[in-house]
Amino acid sequence: MFLTFHGDQDMANKWVLEELGGIELGDKRLNKRVLELLEKAAKQPQASFNTMFHTRKEVQACYRFFSNDLVDEHKIFQPHLQESYKRSAQHPIVLSLSDTTSLNYTTRKTLKDSGYISSNNAQGFFLHANIAVTPDRLHLGVISQKIWAREKEKPGRSLREYKPLIEKESYRWIEAFRDSCKLAAFCKETRVIHVTDREGDIFELFTEYESIKSKGIAADYIVRSNHNRTVYPEEKTFNGLIEELEGSKKLGEIGFDIINREDGTIRRVRQSVQAISSVTIKSRYGADTPNVKVSINAVYLKEIDPPEGEKGITWCLLTSLPVSKFEEIKSIVEYYLCRWEIEVFFKTYKSGCKVEEKSLRSAERLYPLFSLFLIIAWRINFLLHMGRINPNISCEIYFERSEWKAGYIAATRNKEPPVVAPTMNEMMGYIGKLGGHLGRKNDPFPGVKAIWIGICKLTHYADAWDLFGPEAKAN
Repeated sequence: MFLTFHGDQDMANKWVLEELGGIELGDKRLNKRVLELLEKAAKQPQASFNTMFHTRKEVQACYRFFSNDLVDEHKIFQPHLQESYKRSAQHPIVLSLSDTTSLNYTTRKTLKDSGYISSNNAQGFFLHANIAVTPDRLHLGVISQKIWAREKEKPGRSLREYKPLIEKESYRWIEAFRDSCKLAAFCKETRVIHVTDREGDIFELFTEYESIKSKGIAADYIVRSNHNRTVYPEEKTFNGLIEELEGSKKLGEIGFDIINREDGTIRRVRQSVQAISSVTIKSRYGADTPNVKVSINAVYLKEIDPPEGEKGITWCLLTSLPVSKFEEIKSIVEYYLCRWEIEVFFKTYKSGCKVEEKSLRSAERLYPLFSLFLIIAWRINFLLHMGRINPNISCEIYFERSEWKAGYIAATRNKEPPVVAPTMNEMMGYIGKLGGHLGRKNDPFPGVKAIWIGICKLTHYADAWDLFGPEAKAN
């Protein structure tokens, strides 16, 4: 439900209070201000501060908020983190999707404390986040964030190679796994599974799993392999893991659809399935923990008859989950496919919320803004999937009366709204239509881009309804 203030009323909508109602910034005025900022930004995530607020006084108050020394990204993020934990505890399985994105501020020449983000001297910041998602892709919240700027001078590879892991950027993957384990410890009845792509294939993650598990509750993991690690069997010649998997028995085939990042087209993929249980691998020479062995399970998936001219899709997934049955392997692949949701989340964050166009003078001021918009990006994706997963619930749970009535009329061009609020599925269809989704009989559910555009338009229609509609109160 989007927060609406009426006159001098300072009560926020339920969802805003749930996410940030327990915030403590050290000043009651700042606590109230951050609720207003979340309300305004959620209504118009793409807008500049000048557009979000109606008066110069409000714009100045916004800038003063982010420049206040009491405000930081951790304080803003903490209440949302607690709510994300609570939502996760309501589900039997939760996937903690982990990845990094860059935030480009190269054109902001006066910005202080940014760092390089690529070899072509682009400047900006990095954000590493874990998002909690159910296997049916309902976004439950952001459970970790790390924001940083690199040093101005890029160290040579030879210097980085022999740094202790804790001093490397790649240490963020270990920290992110620990955050997944914290979620698992809080949600004792929930199976938490940490999912990463190839960049997260770090040997120390596997040893960290063993260490945490020996002391208590650890999150399971699914990591796409980036290295053909050496296998150490008891009575065999040392082989690469890929060779061992290719020599194992084929267990069956699976199929799924993938989206082309370039043009958005969908194609069907069919892969053969092979797996090995309890294979032993060892850390490389020169690692922080040399000659350490761990036991993992591995799944090998190779595309059958890829389209002509295209490279076949081949994955090797390393996991702590059991792989002895085909149904178990099928679940692992389905969980890994959900990793696409963090890509959609970052797209929402950077394109839907236009975070890189929000300009403040220094990193110290930008970091709290980054945290605030993480909550908004989560909310957009949450509403999108709630309309798909729970289609028949009333949209009044999440939307104001003025929003669903104005949205219905704007999308359908009917003169009168219905007496009973539309279902959540219907409401997200109306919002998608406002955002450019055609909504034809055989069209898929609206995508996240149509939803964020539709939300911005819905805000204007709802404001007009409040001001000029039949239920508007006389001044």
